[in-house]
Amino acid sequence: MKKLLFVLDSLSIGGAEKSLVSLLNSIDYSRFEIDLLLFKRGGDLEELLPKEINYVPTPDYFRYLNKEYFSFKENLKFLGCRLKTSIDLRKNTLSKVVLHSEQIVYKNIKKIISTIDNTYDVAIGYSQGMPTYFVANHVKAMRKLAWINTDYVNTLYNKEIDYQSYKKIDKIITVSKNTQQTVANLKKDYQDKTDILLDIVNPDIINRLAEENQPLEYLNNNINILTVGRLETAKSYDTAIEVAKLLRDSGYKFKWFCIGEGSERQRLEGLISQYNLNNNFILLGKKLNPYSYMKCCTLYVQTSKKEGFGLTVCEAKILKKPIVCTNFPTAKEIIDHDIDGLIVHNSVDDIFQGIKRYLDDVEYLKRITNQLNERETYSSINQLEKFYTLLEL
Repeated sequence: MKKLLFVLDSLSIGGAEKSLVSLLNSIDYSRFEIDLLLFKRGGDLEELLPKEINYVPTPDYFRYLNKEYFSFKENLKFLGCRLKTSIDLRKNTLSKVVLHSEQIVYKNIKKIISTIDNTYDVAIGYSQGMPTYFVANHVKAMRKLAWINTDYVNTLYNKEIDYQSYKKIDKIITVSKNTQQTVANLKKDYQDKTDILLDIVNPDIINRLAEENQPLEYLNNNINILTVGRLETAKSYDTAIEVAKLLRDSGYKFKWFCIGEGSERQRLEGLISQYNLNNNFILLGKKLNPYSYMKCCTLYVQTSKKEGFGLTVCEAKILKKPIVCTNFPTAKEIIDHDIDGLIVHNSVDDIFQGIKRYLDDVEYLKRITNQLNERETYSSINQLEKFYTLLEL
């Protein structure tokens, strides 16, 4: 039986996290013994993990950050490291060449992170950044894989710094064709070790969850618009709020619900109040099961600047919802424009016009909906066999 290790920051609600939970619920446990290391425990999705998963203790420094305490000497060491990291993060914001914060953090903590005692057949960093650095440099394994589930080329990660870890990785796994192509072009030796494995999406599970707990927030509304994603700048919620203002000023009676949490909440709440949209644009926070909201919404709208794949758009398509999606690089891998959905430029007016087209043209809405219902439902459960193959190479 092969022994696998997965490493991820946490299992809070997010695309990579949902993808990992789906994968771990699909694996054949008669073939694999699986350990999971999380830098922060207590995420909402942990309760969805199968009982076969064995948690590896979180490294001491991350436990310290999560308010666990050690000996005076250890606490002093961790505190010094934390203070230096904080100073370097502030310096980074003023630098001419800004690095990704995870690179700053790892540079300061790598010497105090111990290597795991166990030896694995395969170790998997299920995200770029800290999980990959950890697997590359602090895990003993016969084979090492690293997932990239964002538009990596257009991130702040310094690619030369990251190369010091990626050169120790046997296979770099991307979640879309676009990401695979752009990553492969970064380095000559990435070309042979970069591959694609789509996020595991099981439509049967999504459809089953969609039948649970119909959302009371939708009652008595003419139009319910939904967006799902973390409240972060990459999701462009400020653009969505501007679009909502145009819809309201144009006389549409609607409510636009957003599922997700993040660092942008306070700023977005300020914009919502500034435009007097408190009754129209509603931040619902985290929802463990967003699918009942998806199933019952009038339209699904994604305003992202970038996506590693666009998992929530894919999920909305499985639930046969009319979609307005911005033209992030992987959008065309999910939607056939003007056939089973709309892809628009990431601008306030283009998103507004896309939504307006659905709301004003009943025949157009019917045509898109018919295409969604007639086409085979998206499923990537067949990617499981490819995953098994990647473990053997």
